[in-house]
Amino acid sequence: MKNVQISIDEETLERVDQTGQPLGLTRSEIVRRALRDWLQRQAVENFEQEWIDALRAKPDKAERAEDWIGVQTWSPK
Repeated sequence: MKNVQISIDEETLERVDQTGQPLGLTRSEIVRRALRDWLQRQAVENFEQEWIDALRAKPDKAERAEDWIGVQTWSPK
């Protein structure tokens, strides 16, 4: 692991301590979790934006909407 120096305002740090202590979490673990969550959200947002951009570049035809109905509803038999 690497050490990273960051600055956090007092109010946020106090909330981190109050929330983490009962859960047995260190400040470092809370920051690691927060960064992992943020990175995951960024990956999802990037994927969504790429999908939107692809649809804008090559939009699906409205008359093909019926083709997707069977795919949208799935139930095990």
